[in-house]
Amino acid sequence: MKRNLIVHKLIAKSKGPLTPYATEALDKIKQEAAEYTVIFNSISMYQVNGPRDNKVVNLVEKSCTCRRWDLTGIPCKHAVACIWNLALHGKDDGVLEKWVDKSYWMQTWKDVYSHVIDPIDGQDLWTPSTCPTKLLPPKHHKQIGRPKKKRKKSAVEITELTQQMESSGKMSRKGETVECSKCKRRGHNRRSCKGTDVE
Repeated sequence: MKRNLIVHKLIAKSKGPLTPYATEALDKIKQEAAEYTVIFNSISMYQVNGPRDNKVVNLVEKSCTCRRWDLTGIPCKHAVACIWNLALHGKDDGVLEKWVDKSYWMQTWKDVYSHVIDPIDGQDLWTPSTCPTKLLPPKHHKQIGRPKKKRKKSAVEITELTQQMESSGKMSRKGETVECSKCKRRGHNRRSCKGTDVE
C-alpha cells in the first residue's frame, strides 16, 4: 500500500509521455546520438558511423546490431540517429518517444498502479483461524561431511579482490602460509619456532 502511494505521488509529479527513468535514459542517448552519421540503403537498413563504432540499424524490425534497443526497448544512440535522419527527409515526425516500447509509457505505468489496496486492521483484531492443521517447521537434516568453518565470501568481496589484483598485479596475502624468519620453514612464525637460526 505504501509503495502504491509513493508511485502515485511520483506519477502526479511526472510530465511527458514516458516514465522518469525512460525520459532520463532517452535524454542521455540523444546527446550521444549527435556524434553519429547515417547512410540509408534505400530499403529499411541504415549504416550508422560514429567516432568509435559502426553499426547496422533496421527501423522496421526495431533492432540494432549493438543489441541495446532489442534488449531494453529504448532506441539506442544508433537508432536515434536514424530516426532523426528520417525526420530530416520528411519521412517521420522525429518524435522519439513513440519508438520507445509501451512498457515505458506513462499511461502503462498509470494502468499498472491503477488498482487500490484497502487498509487492514492490526494483528490483534484478526479473527482466529478455524483451520485444524497445525503448521510445523521442516525437519532438520544434518548435512554429510565436516561442517565448513570458513564463511562464504560475498560477490562484492570477490569483485574487490579481483579489482585489487588487476590494479596492483598482485594477489592478496590473505590465506598465505607463513614462513619462519628464524629457521626458514613454513607453517609457523619466529615466536613459535622450536628450531635453530639458519646462518
